[in-house]
Amino acid sequence: MQTWQVESVMKMSDRPFIQVSYSIPEIYMPILQLIVRLSLAALAMIYFNWLARPPLILNKIQIFLIIDAFVIFHLLWWWNYKARGASLFAIRLGAWFDLGGAVTGTLFDPFLTPPMVLLILIAVLGDGIQHGLKIFLEMLFGALVSGIIVFPLRHFITGTQPPYGLYFTLFLLAFALHYAYMLIRRIEKMKKEAEEIGDQDALTGLLNRRAFAKAAQYLLSLHERTNMPLVVMFADLDDFKQVNDTFGHEMGDRVLIYFAEMVKTKLRKTDISARYGGDEFVFIITDISIESAELVARRLQREFRNWVESRDMKTGVSFGLGAVPKGGMEFEEILHRVDSALYDAKQNKGEGGSISVLTIEAESCH
Repeated sequence: MQTWQVESVMKMSDRPFIQVSYSIPEIYMPILQLIVRLSLAALAMIYFNWLARPPLILNKIQIFLIIDAFVIFHLLWWWNYKARGASLFAIRLGAWFDLGGAVTGTLFDPFLTPPMVLLILIAVLGDGIQHGLKIFLEMLFGALVSGIIVFPLRHFITGTQPPYGLYFTLFLLAFALHYAYMLIRRIEKMKKEAEEIGDQDALTGLLNRRAFAKAAQYLLSLHERTNMPLVVMFADLDDFKQVNDTFGHEMGDRVLIYFAEMVKTKLRKTDISARYGGDEFVFIITDISIESAELVARRLQREFRNWVESRDMKTGVSFGLGAVPKGGMEFEEILHRVDSALYDAKQNKGEGGSISVLTIEAESCH
């Protein structure tokens, strides 16, 4: 389940705008995670119930109450996840609860080389692999700090020196976690590269149609909550087939690449740009009026016309624009209406292209 988030609020030309990112991690196997958490709680219950010696600090009944609280928390966490989904805060809270339970079990374990220390390894690895490198690093830091506190405290309580085997147990645990960090970092890098490839149009480097739809749905939901102005813009290169027929497909690709690069330099990072198919492009411009968006379209049109004329090519670009009405509208309906505006522009295009601005009435979304 991949979700979008608002990463930061920035300023450009004294106007606030929202930067969109993919940074909330994914939960890969939430039901498996719950099963593992409950299974480990049951194993801890069995372990402390059949101990050959009394646990440190607390008695068995008190430890069982702590394990019950751990189970109740994660059942409530699962209920909240099913009802609302998983926020980054909820993911972190669950991970820290896992680590806290593992550290608590290690502290109460009466053996000089405590088997419960393996719960720390499971907690760090499990949450790290489930939720990515950022959570893994948080858990690793928490495990190191907890170890520095818990193990001296254990030996202070028992009044004994650390046994020989414990040194090697902790060393191997540290080695395993470091190795896991290297693997998870590599997996994260490969995953990011795969996502970028999967979201990008291979020729222009803009978003592809699938990735644009995901970004658009997020911005539309943000618009419904905050009334942030949004303008949807379609662009289509005029008589592009003649460019391919006259100059060849290699030159046609160069034209598409130039138009995409021009768009990247003229629009902001907060704006969504995509190649919709062939020589058709689509953009969502944030925090802008329809009048200002039309000026942006005219600048793009003028610069593109100058570039193609300098190369003796007979092409231009036409635009269809529409502002998303207050109260929102279905994504497909907005695209259909703005695409119709583009069609009107192309029917009346002059040299260098044309622009058609559509007024979308709010009541039309009902």
